[in-house]
Amino acid sequence: MTIQKDDKKVFERELEDYREQIWGCARCNWCQNQWGWSVKSAEFSEICPAFHEYRFFPYSGMGKMHIARAILEGDFDYEDAPELAEFIYTCTTCGACEMNCQRLQDKEPLKVNEALRARLVRDGIGPMPAHQTLIKSVKHYDNPWMQPRSQRDKWSKKLGLKDVSKEKAETLFFVGCTTALDATMTGVPQNTAKLLLAAGEDLGTLGKDEICCGSPIARVGDRETFTALAKRNVEILNKTGARRIVTSCPGCYRALLHDYPEVPGVPPIEADILHAVEYLDLLINHGRLILANEIPMRVTWHDPCHLGRHCGIYDAPRNILKAIPGIEFVEKERNRDQSWCCGGGGGARTAFPEFAAKTAEKLIHEAKTTTGADAIVTCCPFCELNIGDVLRRSGDSMKLFNLVDLVAQSVGVK
Repeated sequence: MTIQKDDKKVFERELEDYREQIWGCARCNWCQNQWGWSVKSAEFSEICPAFHEYRFFPYSGMGKMHIARAILEGDFDYEDAPELAEFIYTCTTCGACEMNCQRLQDKEPLKVNEALRARLVRDGIGPMPAHQTLIKSVKHYDNPWMQPRSQRDKWSKKLGLKDVSKEKAETLFFVGCTTALDATMTGVPQNTAKLLLAAGEDLGTLGKDEICCGSPIARVGDRETFTALAKRNVEILNKTGARRIVTSCPGCYRALLHDYPEVPGVPPIEADILHAVEYLDLLINHGRLILANEIPMRVTWHDPCHLGRHCGIYDAPRNILKAIPGIEFVEKERNRDQSWCCGGGGGARTAFPEFAAKTAEKLIHEAKTTTGADAIVTCCPFCELNIGDVLRRSGDSMKLFNLVDLVAQSVGVK
């Protein structure tokens, strides 16, 4: 009996489970281009960063469907295509191909690519060498940045947050590895915590006991390590008894909300899961946070792929920006589910930094030419790192902000 894709969870599906989809690829090219009704100009009409950069079909969603077909049918061996791993991993897993393909063909080229990555890992071809360091770090330190566990709660030392391993808290702040451990980004979790405390939240963290959500590991195809992390995290989180979990990292948000339920053998998380921007929008609407201080600036919003296309959170950040006094909000030409990826996700920044940087350059160019904005605002640490690196190297006058920091400035938390 043929097993249909819906009979299995995403993280147990193999290429064989996508056979019908793979053979049904119509080569329509909507995986490469912005959805037709949304196109406003030829310059910004494309949607796939890898195909736009390399102009070679194996880099596109369509190309990966046909690579998958060739592997399934035994049309070539790995030795026949030494570039295969590069084709499969030069992808930010932004999901634009799948967003557009599902509108027309109801197929899942991104999930096929992630199944391809899992096949390459199983067969010892993947992931890329640069990803191996990341995986080893997560296994040894419970974070991808080779940082000791003792440093994970350093950002919160003076905030007086509850330690949920010792006392209960209604709201658990799941910080994420990058903003907790990168000294240039600790302002984001600090401001997130300060805002939640200012709103009267009974707030705690896992402190040194927090571990990586596993999202980077899932994206590069190491399902075994990701499954172990998912099981550990669910056990840790459920033990806290928190009513809600708030995270300021879209990658963590996607992992907890959508990826974990798709891992076989992993029980559900018992708390409500919200992204910080989503929850701040609710707190502002309920009058628990007052946006009082004016910020005179023209800004545009960059939709992080994990938050937007993968989780459907588009309105909350826009609601907040429009509510901050003095802010003039202008949309980029490509926005919401047709946004151009920053280039930093899916392991691309780790293995192909030049490609990631070029993708960010194109985003900055679009922001400048289609909005005239003074600043790009976003809420993803990977987007901030990748876009920020390009802005610093180029000396560009465009500014970059995390939305949480702007909210903190307008509310006046210190």
